[in-house]
Amino acid sequence: MKSWTRTLNLDDAHTLLAMATPGRDLEDWAEACHAELPALSMPRRRELVRMLRDGYLDLDGQGRIANGLFLHVYSASPASAQIDLVRTQWALTHPLSLIAAERLVAPALDCGEPDIPLDDVEALVAEHLATGSAESRRKTRTVLLGALEGIGVLDTSGTGQHRSLRAAHGRPHPVTFGYLTRRELAERGVDGMLATEVVETGLGIRLTLCGMGHARSCLAWNLEHGVLVQRGDEIRAADTRA
Repeated sequence: MKSWTRTLNLDDAHTLLAMATPGRDLEDWAEACHAELPALSMPRRRELVRMLRDGYLDLDGQGRIANGLFLHVYSASPASAQIDLVRTQWALTHPLSLIAAERLVAPALDCGEPDIPLDDVEALVAEHLATGSAESRRKTRTVLLGALEGIGVLDTSGTGQHRSLRAAHGRPHPVTFGYLTRRELAERGVDGMLATEVVETGLGIRLTLCGMGHARSCLAWNLEHGVLVQRGDEIRAADTRA
C-alpha cells in the first residue's frame, strides 16, 4: 500500500468542511478554500483541498459535492461529534489504521500488557508499505501514531525513538459509532447486520476498541434517535438523507 506522509490540520479541516454544502460545485468550493486560508502556502492549500476531497467528500456526476454519508452526518452533528467524526474519518483514510488497531492495539489490551514497542509499529509499517524508503516509512509511522492517538486507542509520550506507546480503549461519540456502522453496511453492500455482530465485531468496535459495553450504549443511542433501526435481530440504517 502507499505511504501516509501528509498530515491534516484538524482546525483547517473543520473550516473547509463547513463550506462543503451539497450541490456546490467542487471547483467553486476549492477556490473558496484557498481564500479562507490565505496564510498558508499555495501547495499546502492545494494539499488540504485534495485530502478533504479524497477522504471526506463524495461527488455527483456533474462535479458537484454530493450529500454523501460522511458530509450528511457531519453537517447534522453537534461540535463534539464533529470533532470525533473528523478524527475518525482521518484514521480511515489509510488502511494501516485498522490494521494497527487489530494487530497491535487489540492484542495488547487482550493480554493486559498495554505497552507497545515502537519496533512493532515500525515492523508493521515496513511489512505493508510498498516502498523501500526509510524516510517514507518513518513519516508514515508518525502519521499513523497520530491518527491512532486521535481516535483514542493509543496514549503516547516522548518523541522519536524514545516515544512510549500504550494501548487504550477508545470511546467514540455515539454519532461516530452510528456513522461507522452505516459505513460498514454500505461498504459490504448489505441491508443489515446482526445486533451481536455490530457490538462484537463491527467496524466501530474493531477500529476504536471501545469494548462491548460502550458499543451497546452507542447502539442503543442510535436506535433511540432513529439513526439505526432494528428488525428482529438485524440492525439496519435508517434512510435519513431524503
